[in-house]
Amino acid sequence: MRAPQQPLVRDLLLVGGGHSHIEVLRRIAMRPIPGVRVTVLAREPETPYSGMLPGLIAGHYRFDDIHVDLERLCRLAGARLLIDEAVGLDLEQKRVRCAVRPAVRFDVLSLDVGGVPGARGAVLGSRVYAVKPIGRLFRAWSELRVALSENRVQRQALVVVGGGAGGCELALAIGHALEREGIDCALALVTAGARVLDESHNPRTARRLMAALGAMRIDVETKFKAVRAGDGAVEAADGRRRAADFVLWATGVRAPDFLREAGLATDADGFVQVDATLRSTSHPGVFAAGDVAALPDPRPKSGVFAVREGPALAHNLRAALTDGRLEAFRPQRRFLSLISEGARRAVASRGLFGAEGGWVWRWKDRIDRRFIARYAMLAMPVAARVELPSALAADAPDPMRCGGCGSKLGADLLARVLRDIDVPSDASVDVGIGDDAAIFRAGGGRVLATVDAFRAPIDDAYRFGRIATHHALSDVYAMGGRPTAALVLATIPLMADAMMEDELRQVMLGASAVLAGERVALVGGHSSEGADLAVGFAIIGEAPATPLTKAGLRAGDALVLTKPLGTGLVLAASMRGAARARDVRAAIEVMDRSNASAAEVFRRFDVRACTDVTGFGFLGHLAEMLRASKLGAEVELERVPLLPGALDVVRAGIESSLVRHNADVLRDFAVSPRADERVRVLIDPQTAGGLLAGVASDAAPGCVEALRAAGYEAAIVGRVVGDIAPGRGRIVA
Repeated sequence: MRAPQQPLVRDLLLVGGGHSHIEVLRRIAMRPIPGVRVTVLAREPETPYSGMLPGLIAGHYRFDDIHVDLERLCRLAGARLLIDEAVGLDLEQKRVRCAVRPAVRFDVLSLDVGGVPGARGAVLGSRVYAVKPIGRLFRAWSELRVALSENRVQRQALVVVGGGAGGCELALAIGHALEREGIDCALALVTAGARVLDESHNPRTARRLMAALGAMRIDVETKFKAVRAGDGAVEAADGRRRAADFVLWATGVRAPDFLREAGLATDADGFVQVDATLRSTSHPGVFAAGDVAALPDPRPKSGVFAVREGPALAHNLRAALTDGRLEAFRPQRRFLSLISEGARRAVASRGLFGAEGGWVWRWKDRIDRRFIARYAMLAMPVAARVELPSALAADAPDPMRCGGCGSKLGADLLARVLRDIDVPSDASVDVGIGDDAAIFRAGGGRVLATVDAFRAPIDDAYRFGRIATHHALSDVYAMGGRPTAALVLATIPLMADAMMEDELRQVMLGASAVLAGERVALVGGHSSEGADLAVGFAIIGEAPATPLTKAGLRAGDALVLTKPLGTGLVLAASMRGAARARDVRAAIEVMDRSNASAAEVFRRFDVRACTDVTGFGFLGHLAEMLRASKLGAEVELERVPLLPGALDVVRAGIESSLVRHNADVLRDFAVSPRADERVRVLIDPQTAGGLLAGVASDAAPGCVEALRAAGYEAAIVGRVVGDIAPGRGRIVA
């Protein structure tokens, strides 16, 4: 018997992907907490290092140079990553409410959500871009840069509000970027202080930054306490106004309102009051770090302190979960500031010490890159395994098994089993084994039925519930039918009762949201305990008068695909900690997209045959259509839409565990010598993949246009031909 795994009994929820939390994850990756499920709830899947953001804006870094990939870091730490924004907190029920997804439970909660823009009493109107939360700053700058570049006839005014180190760095970085791109803009900086920088920096450093701002032709106005911004101007408390087509607000952050509303002890600005151990002074099971924490000995809202709080927070969260001893965080009084000047120059400041020059920027660059490398260079832990004797090892399956449709049995294996058994039949069955769904006569009507189930390919139970439902319903849509009822089978891993209940709730909330949106009744089901999270559905639907089977292709038909390929590749890479966060998110979004609208489009066009592309891959399902229709096909490799990152995964030598079986179909396709690694994507198992249809050639362009208008990345990927042996094809490049 296999030794049982240690069950999970506690939930640690990290809200926010800030500097403190990425250090917590790094330390958990190096030393896991037994029995604890770690979950990260974050707005974005990548965390920028604040010290390098000005360099990204100035053009010195690429996006990936300055971001910590939360998807990969969470995978290394064995943590779940949920992408959403926290909007509420129920301390009694121990749940965090989210903007989109259902609430997330916790036993111990840590907050590193940063601040929200605007000082208390400040009014921010249109065309105001906030510096915080910093995860959205680069996106805001990208939008602003486009807006500035589109209007080059009239000189526009951009005002940065805030004369601290962050505001100065930002203004200088923008000035450098605009100069490099040849965009003429009246750039100004306003600050409430009598000079730039606060008293923590010596006057010489302030003078150096003023000189750098002057050299960049950035107009600086001091003693300008901004209280209103947007709608064409920035207004000070004393009534002064500056014209401003655009405003970047880089000062006066406040805490999200939901923290105070939840009943946590907070300071006057709503930041969570914590003791020296970073634990809430009112709720012992809640910790806070970074900008959102109000320390007993107040410190500036700076990334420097968020970084330094990370080790103490990691220790104290572990201690809170394991009844250990908490340790105090002791913030330093003086710290080194390295402030970039737009170009590859920087100013250094610590106490009375100050320096300036290119060498300071290179010093800062080395420190910053070393910080990012700390998280990028972690390696996936290698699970202990018992080595088989050499005589047995050759038949051992790959231990890294995929979820989703990558966990299906191979088509050849399934076919051999079906050949060896006497399949019962009945005269009432019109369409049976071999198509996407069965059709049989009952009660004077025709009923469409299908079943599907698989192990979770992602660790977000809610999104998995949605994806599994989309996947099961697709069989009905591929037949041209309308789903009406569903039964569900859910398998939940062994955990503490409260955690199993929550996992089942998350799955069912995801499934019921999709079913309700597509007007499908949930009429029953069954739940059980198992080794992995898995969900299956039996779907009942109304069969159309003329169903779309796999056998309806005609020579000359265009092959239309509604979704890009590559989900199996991206998910396989994610399992190994080798996928980019944005690529995983793109794959999840594609899987969490219904085929219902595509089926509606197909009803308006001359569609002859259809199937959904799932576990056997694009070529495997196409081959089924060709064999059923007794025709061949030509696939145009360059026209096949692919998910971002899919080709990178192929080039890295990573594939889904089902590909070994799916590759058998390549024997039926002649591959052009000019074809490249994209051929491997054609046999990649898809989860909740798109529909593949044969459409009359004259109707195909209009069909694709309608599909794209409905939100699908659809394309004509080939054509059906009669000059090739039935069930075979060629791949041209």
